[in-house]
Amino acid sequence: MKHLTALRCALSLAVLACASACRSGEIDSRSSAPAPTPAAPVAATASVGAGGAAQRPARSRPIPPLAPEPWHVPVGPTLLLEPGKGMGPIRFGAHLDTIERLIGEPCEERRQDSPHVLACRYSAQAVEFFLTDDELTSARVHRLGRPFHKDPKPDFGIFNGRFPGGAAIGMLMSGVQELLGKPKAVHQVKDPNPYGTIEIHDYDGFSLEYDRLDPDRVVLGGIVLTAPHAAASAPSAAKTRAKTKPAH
Repeated sequence: MKHLTALRCALSLAVLACASACRSGEIDSRSSAPAPTPAAPVAATASVGAGGAAQRPARSRPIPPLAPEPWHVPVGPTLLLEPGKGMGPIRFGAHLDTIERLIGEPCEERRQDSPHVLACRYSAQAVEFFLTDDELTSARVHRLGRPFHKDPKPDFGIFNGRFPGGAAIGMLMSGVQELLGKPKAVHQVKDPNPYGTIEIHDYDGFSLEYDRLDPDRVVLGGIVLTAPHAAASAPSAAKTRAKTKPAH
């Protein structure tokens, strides 16, 4: 009887040892199995910015800027375009020293356009001032990328200003006319010119020059403000200047 009891105990211990060993093997097998290969990540269609709003994915091919390096930023004082008055603090009738003081630097280039007309030009500010007998009679604004010189070829920068209603350089024609209304007259520019100007629209006290940048894009590329006392004597000044080539 004692031998039978001892045999039963020995069998019970063997069964328990086997069961324990089997469970341990299963655990070890699971822990040593290679981790499953993660699925390939799905390309995100939007990212979330710092403010929590979804943002569009980056373009695969960025749109090139209109002007080459170095990249331009608006410089100089903000000049509000006011037909019949001038731009910002620079009023029609101002002298050259006043213009240079308000811009904050001397003319980058002085050019004698005629015995009575002096041009004061700034490439970074993208603006030209024309003085007749030492008084400001007209001013011209340029879009980014218009050539300032023919050779070597720097470009005009970004003009720091706009019309009071919001119309500004670089806008589409439809947007400009929504803010400024229809022009009094439209001149077609058929001759090739360095700015790509195709049309000039005349308003009271100013003219707008539209440049074709590519077959499907025409934008406001130039603005000419004319003093009231000078407009009658030179009604086609903007049209004439749009055809001229940049100075050497």
